[in-house]
Amino acid sequence: MCRWPNGDLSFVSARNKEDAIIMLDEWDNAEPAEVRQIQNFMVDFRLTDDGELEFQAFGERSLDEIWGRAYPVLHQTSLKAPRTSADEPTLSGKEMIRKAVKVEKNRLTGKKKPKLADTELGKSVQSQMGAPAALVNRYIKQIATEVLKKSPTSGRKQ
Repeated sequence: MCRWPNGDLSFVSARNKEDAIIMLDEWDNAEPAEVRQIQNFMVDFRLTDDGELEFQAFGERSLDEIWGRAYPVLHQTSLKAPRTSADEPTLSGKEMIRKAVKVEKNRLTGKKKPKLADTELGKSVQSQMGAPAALVNRYIKQIATEVLKKSPTSGRKQ
């Protein structure tokens, strides 16, 4: 689960955090985001008559984990907000929730600094592309490995 600094949320299936950050780079650099593993992820989609997938719902356990981990301020506020007999937030409850949303949208802004690539070349590439260090490091390592495999050896041990 990637909780972006602006409050948006993305999900990715990856072997580890580094792979997740590399995959999420399709949308943006996830290094300043909060990337966490979640358990029991479940989501439901409906196939529309137009052949599109339409979001239906998250699984109950997934939703509890999302609210608790990605939006703790909003989650606590929602639990405390005054409600009507129909369990809808009252006007003051809605105002409390709106304020909590503003807090959540700014809660992570500037908290995490992006990691720097391991090499000077990587740092240069990273600054030009705005790519995460994990992605740049992986590409630099792959390219270096290919170059070393192609370089001639003089027959002596290096």
